[in-house]
Amino acid sequence: MEVSTTPLLIILALAAAGIATGILLLGRSARTGFARILRAAAWLLVGLGSLLTALIAGLQFTGRLGPAQLWFRAPAFYFATAILLSVATWWFRRDVASGHARFIKFGLPALGLLALMLFAMVQRMDGRSTPISALLPTLRSAAPEIRFAEASGEMRKLSDFRGKVVLVNFWATWCVPCRKEMPMLSGAQSEFKEQGLVVVYLSLEEPDVLEAFLRTNHFDGVQGRLTKADDYYRAGQIYPLSYLISRDGRVAKRWSGRPAENWLRESIREEL
Repeated sequence: MEVSTTPLLIILALAAAGIATGILLLGRSARTGFARILRAAAWLLVGLGSLLTALIAGLQFTGRLGPAQLWFRAPAFYFATAILLSVATWWFRRDVASGHARFIKFGLPALGLLALMLFAMVQRMDGRSTPISALLPTLRSAAPEIRFAEASGEMRKLSDFRGKVVLVNFWATWCVPCRKEMPMLSGAQSEFKEQGLVVVYLSLEEPDVLEAFLRTNHFDGVQGRLTKADDYYRAGQIYPLSYLISRDGRVAKRWSGRPAENWLRESIREEL
């Protein structure tokens, strides 16, 4: 799912306004019947605003909103984090008198942290989960070598393309998101070929399976088959999985799933 930055910032601004309003209302000490209703509404504003903010931050942290909104690339993530830290500071600095209130003060965050840990464990146990490496910055580390066979049978290496910008895409014929993404990558190859882009499509499937598929599906770029790739690439763990490699052989970006076309084109232009 691809989401642009502006709607996320608007939602977070509304959540922050709701949280701030709730905190201000909770600061009132009146104990009338109407004040109690207002206090309940204030807690609702703080709770819903915090949950919405945490949800957006969690989706960005796990890459559920697309490569462009992955946490370290997304301004909205840092905004959401600032909101949550502000709420946490207010929560723990509140004065509470009774033991019951103190239990809630420390117990609720502990339960929330436990629920987050359990959710993360379930996500990691799911075989379709994005590799952790794809959720972290590449730090422009050197791309490990890849050896593969072209359709003609000629053996090639990733280093053969040194001096060009290389987009390595791991895919499979049965992968529906792959088949939706590949025409976009093919279009990028056509558009930026003269500027030095090479799209390399790599599959772990058998030659006869690939040949049958590629006879009726053409994509501009280099088609290759490999039997194994360096563990760094996590090839075969999830599809599609892509790596954008700079002219000097360093991993500029990596992502899982189909990115927004504008983001892809911008990312390629940054390296050309």
